Amino acid sequence: MKLALLRGLTGVVAATAICTLGYAGEQPAPEPRKGGGDASPTASKGEAALKEASGAGKHLYLFFYSEDNEATREVRKSFEATLAKLTDVAQYVALNKDAPEEKALVAKYRLEAAPMPLILVVAPNGVITQACIGRYLSEEDLRAGIASPAQQKVLKALQDKKLVLVCAYDKTVPADGPAMKGINEFRADARYAALTEVVRVDPTDAAEAGFMGQLGIDPKDASSRAVTLVLAPPRSLLKRFNGVVTKDGLLGALTSAGSG
Repeated sequence: MKLALLRGLTGVVAATAICTLGYAGEQPAPEPRKGGGDASPTASKGEAALKEASGAGKHLYLFFYSEDNEATREVRKSFEATLAKLTDVAQYVALNKDAPEEKALVAKYRLEAAPMPLILVVAPNGVITQACIGRYLSEEDLRAGIASPAQQKVLKALQDKKLVLVCAYDKTVPADGPAMKGINEFRADARYAALTEVVRVDPTDAAEAGFMGQLGIDPKDASSRAVTLVLAPPRSLLKRFNGVVTKDGLLGALTSAGSG
């Protein structure tokens, strides 16, 4: 089962979707080695903006363009009008894709052949939450790029090609209780420890309401007090468990997925 919040590209250059929430495709390209090669003549505005936004705990909207023409300015006008309403949670920067100082950043996100203008939304933890082709942009798309704290962790782990166990447990479920026993045993297994990320989230947390809705978890439903979702990269839901989950149950989910 594919999750709507994780529908992603296999790299921005291969974009066929108009707007992609929860970019869960390839990771950004590895950072280039320092020393040697052509040095950028000036510092990257994009890298500086990423650092500033992360330090402020805000999402950064990177508006990439290649031509400063009427069409680009029209898209940017709409873009900036929406971002003006999101200053409490977001910042933005406009970048010329062809500027020498942005060459490394463009390569990092594999944007060399991407259609322009293009908007990437980067969460404070560095995960890309959305990629939008500018000409199809809407206010709804831009707002949807804001990811909750738990969603950021989940998307980051998926972009790092990890298996993710989303533990949507309310405050009545103790960390060392029966519901977590199987999770802890699975995570302690050396075969899976480095490849697995466990994200615990309180489904009653108002800040996570949108994320819970996308996962199909209703905090008002008594059966949703302890829900475990097994997610695999790039964007698949392997299994949903209600209540206590065992290590054998988790291993079974992986086996079924592998044989399916």
